[in-house]
Amino acid sequence: MSASGSLGGSCPMGYGTDPKARRQDREGPADTPDRALDVGALGNEPPAASIAANHPGEAVPLTSIPATGRGNSDDGQRWLNPSPYQLHRALKRKGKPIAKEDAYDVSEIHDMVVNGSWDAVMQFEQMHADMCPDPKLARFEGQDGNYSIKARFMNFFGVNLPFDRHDWTVDRCGKEVRYCIDYYDTEDSYWIDARPMGLEGVPDRVRHAFSRLINGESPW
Repeated sequence: MSASGSLGGSCPMGYGTDPKARRQDREGPADTPDRALDVGALGNEPPAASIAANHPGEAVPLTSIPATGRGNSDDGQRWLNPSPYQLHRALKRKGKPIAKEDAYDVSEIHDMVVNGSWDAVMQFEQMHADMCPDPKLARFEGQDGNYSIKARFMNFFGVNLPFDRHDWTVDRCGKEVRYCIDYYDTEDSYWIDARPMGLEGVPDRVRHAFSRLINGESPW
């Protein structure tokens, strides 16, 4: 009883020398947009101020997620995904460097996963569009290794544990709604499992599952 989206192709969060390789050590999908992230230079990496603003490596993806005033855009109203070079500097700072030429592919994949997560959340928020047509992402936090009850239950029946988890808090026009987002991978695909948390989220999860059944999809 969740919203999910499949992501085929290369591993979305496998930030290593080869962004298309499957890695055990992965960054969370929404980690880099955090305003607190220090994307300053290390080592021989030229500081951001010395790189031309119109350099392709500094181009921020056009897609973004609406924020509640705490976003990392200039006005705080949007969550922006990092540019390739911002991502390169951030991962280098975290001790998980990637080759600069790979930063473009990794940034594109990062953008795809973050927006895929928001799309999965919106499958539930659209049920409340009459009350709140414009929900926003208030905040998020990584929960890597803190497996959800559903993830543990599915693992008991042979499904691999998710490689990452994030909890997102959505502002539904003044009401905060928490979402659990698990990220899974298999040999040839990746998918996002998002659902509202708590007892208040149960009715939406049942409605969503029923809708998927009607459409011939798995309710899980």
